[in-house]
Amino acid sequence: MTKCEGNPQEEFILQNNSEENLKKLISKNPEEFLEYIHKLGLHVNHDEKTINLQNSYTTILTLKTTCFKVDFNDNFATIAPLK
Repeated sequence: MTKCEGNPQEEFILQNNSEENLKKLISKNPEEFLEYIHKLGLHVNHDEKTINLQNSYTTILTLKTTCFKVDFNDNFATIAPLK
């Protein structure tokens, strides 16, 4: 891994009531988190296929390589991309 340099940009703040794990905290707020990373340049590729009356769906989410500053404590989590 390479150390990231830069200044924090627009912050995303999640209130934390009881989680000790950032992944679980984000999982409790998926719509807000996806909206935030969409603003950062999230690319969504969705594909639907029907073969022999069977439907298949694939969704790929791609975010350009970005370093983030994350502060996580008992009250909140702050996530900000570095530029």
